[in-house]
Amino acid sequence: MSTRERVVIGKVTTTFGTKGEIKVRPFTESLEVFKRSVDLFLGDSPFRVLNIRSYRSDVLVTLDGVHSREEAMGFTGMLVSTSKKHFPEKAEDEYYWFELKGLKVVTVEGRDLGTVRNIIPTGGHDVLEIQGPAGEVLLPWIDEVLAQVDMVAGVIVVDPLEGLIPDA
Repeated sequence: MSTRERVVIGKVTTTFGTKGEIKVRPFTESLEVFKRSVDLFLGDSPFRVLNIRSYRSDVLVTLDGVHSREEAMGFTGMLVSTSKKHFPEKAEDEYYWFELKGLKVVTVEGRDLGTVRNIIPTGGHDVLEIQGPAGEVLLPWIDEVLAQVDMVAGVIVVDPLEGLIPDA
């Protein structure tokens, strides 16, 4: 599977116990994508998943071929990814963050703000981090700002509230 078909879903923070379990800090809202994944990639190496379970705010993962704490320690700090096909279906007006990154952002008047570089969770709502001609622009992902998301064209049209973008 190519790296374009994979999405990073977490990062290995440490080991758990003595039998090779790894502790992963998830980058997902739910554990569903972990539970649907038959294989996970640690770095570029695929591993068959034997068991997934939650532990506090983390995910404990047992991988085929990893039998000791010492073997598992080698994965500390590695990013964990899986195939896009393992993500659950979503509603028509829902988007995964990986789908939004790289999309062009323009205002309803046609002003180019740049591209989505990152999405920042803030608790109340997510914030789009956009890099473009005006530098860095942060826009809340709220109905009052979002006018349209066109995944086919790769464009997000926004109607920013006054003061959210620098003057031209």
